[in-house]
Order: sequence, then structure tokens, then C-alpha cells
Amino acid sequence: MAWVRIVDADRVPIGGIAEATIDDDDLVAWRGADGEVCVMEARCPHQWSHLGAVGAVAGNEIVCCEHYWRFGRDGRGWKEAMNGRLDRKGDIEVYPSREHDGAIWVEV
Repeated sequence: MAWVRIVDADRVPIGGIAEATIDDDDLVAWRGADGEVCVMEARCPHQWSHLGAVGAVAGNEIVCCEHYWRFGRDGRGWKEAMNGRLDRKGDIEVYPSREHDGAIWVEV
């Protein structure tokens, strides 16, 4: 395993999303309202929408705006029903990440 630099930290402000690629894997780095960075697979497991294009940060979750699946930093997926009930959905892969020397790094 090795740490790989994927993006400058200033490209991911609070509430922001940045796209990255490692080998053939599309990733997104996003920063929640609390300032913590998360790096995960870029494709929503529902219909493969790219979160760099159709994702939005809401609090400390990333939301796929195609069908409103939500993912926490643990990668667990949910969708909020009209009555407020949270329905469990598919998960997304999360990569170990850290912020160091002005950049975001992932362990691969």
C-alpha cells in the first residue's frame, strides 16, 4: 500500500467536490460542513451517475442529485422518503485519505 497525492487541498473548500483519477478509477474528494475531507468512488451505485458532475455536499454527506441517494463518510447509502423515513440503499467505496502538505492523499 502507498499514499498517492490526488488533488490540492484548496480545490476542495467546505461544501466542495473535486474529481480525481487513480489508474482507471474515478474518485471524488469532498469536504463536509465540519471541514473533514472524504475520498470515495465517483460513481453512484444506483445508476452510475458521476458525483463530480451531479453530486452536492449536504452537511457531512454527499448527495447524488440524480435520484437523491446520500452517502456518509463510511460509504453507507441512504435515500430519504417523502415521509422522512431513511431507506437503506447501496454502498459506495471509501478510500483512506489524509490532508498533508497542502494536498489530499489516498492510500491505494
